[in-house]
Amino acid sequence: MSNSAKSIHPCRPNLEAPLNDVFKNIFARRSVRDYLPDSVPDHVIRELIAAGTYAPSAVNKQPWRFVVIKNRALMTELSQKAKELWMAKDTSAANPEIIKLANMVSRPGYDIFYNAPLLIMIFAHPDAFSPQIDCALAAENMMLAARSLGMGSCWIGLASPLGQVPSIMNELGVPDDCKLVGSLIFGLPANLNQKAPKRDEDVILNWID
Repeated sequence: MSNSAKSIHPCRPNLEAPLNDVFKNIFARRSVRDYLPDSVPDHVIRELIAAGTYAPSAVNKQPWRFVVIKNRALMTELSQKAKELWMAKDTSAANPEIIKLANMVSRPGYDIFYNAPLLIMIFAHPDAFSPQIDCALAAENMMLAARSLGMGSCWIGLASPLGQVPSIMNELGVPDDCKLVGSLIFGLPANLNQKAPKRDEDVILNWID
């Protein structure tokens, strides 16, 4: 293939050498919202969590704590509760994006977890120095690890209001002082080869040698 025929990214040269596996997984990872019903084996779940725990953390606090949910009935219950919380926000929202989200989740049968077979909620221990950053780094490790195993994943921002409901946190066995940072779904994607949106914008503000 000639250089002119290759895809050009402003931040990445067209290298002749093939990408290594790390770069392949980074460029191939997608947010998957359509899953096969196959369950994720427990040993794979433990590997995903182990990958998360090898993320960097400020002052090496390693604040991440995980709740693993494979129970489909519970996931449906959590989805319904999150939807109710978003629809309640709509009644007083001035932000059109909030109203749009509330309208989206109000559709009959809409599942915020997209019928995925596995939900892992990431909580931050109160002793954290930078909990959101640390747990987000752990989440990205987990999503890249999932992709390397042929699995799909997605960060579910719509689940965030669940962390503000004490009764739900109690049901999940989460201590009062741990805060929900992110909710990730995993499973075998119905389509593993989703195309990535273009990344053709030059995002480098300045380059100082």
